[in-house]
Amino acid sequence: MKKNVFLITATLVSSLFWVGCNKSGKLNQTSTFTPPTGPVELKLKWPVGERVSQSLDVKMNMEISGTNLPSTINQDMTLGEDFGLNVLKAEADGGHEVELEFVGIRMKLDQGGKSLIDYDSAKKSSNSGNNPAVAGVEKMLQNVIGAKIQYFLDASNQVERIEGYDTLMNALTVGGRADAANSMKSMFNEGSLKQMIGGQHLPSKPVQPGDSWPVQTDITMGDLGTMTMNYTFNFERWETRGKRTCARLEFQGTMKSKANPGAAATGMPVSVQNGDSSGVAWFDPELGMVIQTIMNQNMTMNMTVPVPGRGKNATQTMTMVMKQAINMKLNSVK
Repeated sequence: MKKNVFLITATLVSSLFWVGCNKSGKLNQTSTFTPPTGPVELKLKWPVGERVSQSLDVKMNMEISGTNLPSTINQDMTLGEDFGLNVLKAEADGGHEVELEFVGIRMKLDQGGKSLIDYDSAKKSSNSGNNPAVAGVEKMLQNVIGAKIQYFLDASNQVERIEGYDTLMNALTVGGRADAANSMKSMFNEGSLKQMIGGQHLPSKPVQPGDSWPVQTDITMGDLGTMTMNYTFNFERWETRGKRTCARLEFQGTMKSKANPGAAATGMPVSVQNGDSSGVAWFDPELGMVIQTIMNQNMTMNMTVPVPGRGKNATQTMTMVMKQAINMKLNSVK
């Protein structure tokens, strides 16, 4: 159960990837962009040959309670991912082909004051000891490093299709137990991967300070079912971030899930209720990128899990109250 709680939590995190940045290459150059007095287009740009380095850092606290648990379990996790984007091709119709490569991953999981996982792919660190379950999770995480996904975007930066997904799924079956592998596949499901580089949260028309727009995103997430996120974005003002002139976009909204009927067969249907999210993003119109996004999220998850040794139909309901702080940024644009 503990492994599955951890991996399902990570699935939620993976769905929240947006293009982000900070201090190298073009990022260290002073903006030449001058904010106009009227509306301006906020749209992602993909110059062919450009290489973008990004990172995601998440701090998460979860309180887990259940009918068969003697007391509430406190769980703290930090997750870090580094990945790069290579702009491979521009299509005649305005679309682009972009390659995403996973280049680093860090994970630390403490439960009840005890360290369960402390892993950094860059250092090849491990605290698995003689625990084959932990070693299996770390092996599967290592298998992600170097994996590549090709994105085919239309002229509006919507993802038309991806390639490389099957290869990634096959890599996630090596080294770990079958139940953990299934959860890891859910973490990197196709719906979540499609959210990683699109411009879904940007307005469809030119905007200026004071304007707002709604954003609704539906993400298919394996046993979690379909996650629906409803946000309102507000263009607050023009603001300098580092050496870049950016549009400051503040947002807030709700999150909930619709159950996946197939999850009942695995004995682990999950629902998310009372989810809320708020934060701020800084969009650089000159680079055509969000240079940083900071957000806070709160949600309650209910999960039905089988009870080992108590018969085929014995289950219990687990309730997880989660708080997480997310920081996404670009590290270089070259």
